[in-house]
Amino acid sequence: MPDSSVFSLHRSQRKDAFFKAVDGLFLAGCLLTLVMALIQPDQAVKIFIFSAILSLPIVFHNYDRLLKNKRLLLLPLALFSFGLVQIIWVAIFKQQGSPFTAAYRSYQNGGKNLIFAAFMIAAICSQPALSLCKDRIAQYVTIATGFGLYCWAGYQLYTVGGANPLAYRVPLGFEFATGTAYALTFIALLASQAILNLRSTLVIPLYFIHFALSAMAIVSTQTRAAILVYPVLCIALFLLNYRHNRKVLFGALTSFIILSLAALIPLKPVLEQRYAEFKSDITAYQADNSNTSIGARFAMQKAGLETGKLTPWGESLEQRSAALTDLEKSDPSLSGALFFVNVHLHNELMDTFSLKGVPGLILLLLLYATAVYIALNQRNALLLMVTGAIIAYGLSDMVLYSKAESLISTLALCFAFILVSGAMREQSHE
Repeated sequence: MPDSSVFSLHRSQRKDAFFKAVDGLFLAGCLLTLVMALIQPDQAVKIFIFSAILSLPIVFHNYDRLLKNKRLLLLPLALFSFGLVQIIWVAIFKQQGSPFTAAYRSYQNGGKNLIFAAFMIAAICSQPALSLCKDRIAQYVTIATGFGLYCWAGYQLYTVGGANPLAYRVPLGFEFATGTAYALTFIALLASQAILNLRSTLVIPLYFIHFALSAMAIVSTQTRAAILVYPVLCIALFLLNYRHNRKVLFGALTSFIILSLAALIPLKPVLEQRYAEFKSDITAYQADNSNTSIGARFAMQKAGLETGKLTPWGESLEQRSAALTDLEKSDPSLSGALFFVNVHLHNELMDTFSLKGVPGLILLLLLYATAVYIALNQRNALLLMVTGAIIAYGLSDMVLYSKAESLISTLALCFAFILVSGAMREQSHE
């Protein structure tokens, strides 16, 4: 009998040691993915997949925690459902030799990353608070990643771009600067929260310095949506964390205004040029010319709505292209959308509605609503800001599409739970 007890004890110790090692590798995989996401997206995805595989035994080991608080499964289920719809839709409509093969692959990759993220978030939520050591490592790596990327953006601008921000848009490791701007927004929000978690006397000055550098890096991509959205989200994140300290809030608002102006002065020509282009695009669109950056986006939103109404249960990319070509003959304002039918319609809602129909649109809206609900329920300001960025950018582009963009957006959702305070996570398991 004593031998049996000793054997059981050793087996339990080996089991605990195994899952402790898996937990450590899982966190390391998440951090390494974060570090590489904007440098080598293709390699980062492989590490992301490896982390998702590691999340499976963690979920199995801690499933009782999830069952005690089923609300923790809502966001993983929403991510899994929309991701699965993307994959099923590709399986149904993709044909061999299709001219839209690359686009189908991008939708498929986006769906896979959503499913991977679903299991990873379930694993993160199933665990108690990180140890002090792991918590600090996560914070320091996140902060270092942010500052490292801002420095790299500056390096690219002054070496590759010849220090000419009007003629060069910083891409970092992405193919397009627009995706870089969205990715930098997510990284900057995570780094902002990590700085707030430090609880040092230098937190507020460091937050302001980080805000200035990150804003300059995003402006260097010349992406209008990010230039407008990021400062709002970054300031809102700070205000939500210090909402009970009016003295700090008043000084912070003043500092944000001063720092914003100081940070943007060197890049003033970029802002003026992008604003002038914006006004020119609006004027052209009012004259029924949608062959501009802004005009094409308006045209694509209208195209998504009109083609979606024709096939409310979904259609293929080939069918949408044919329908849009017919619609453009009677409505020339849709001509700007024709240039993008082989990619996507630069609006997450309308693109989903036009291809996956009403069911896909409902699942996407449920994903948005679930993320907001969980953020409010857990008082997770970072999750709320990350969700806000996903929704805001999804109105003018798509961040749940393709390998790189979906990777950074879903990874940001994962880190919105990793960087959450230990007390809040413990509270979620009570």
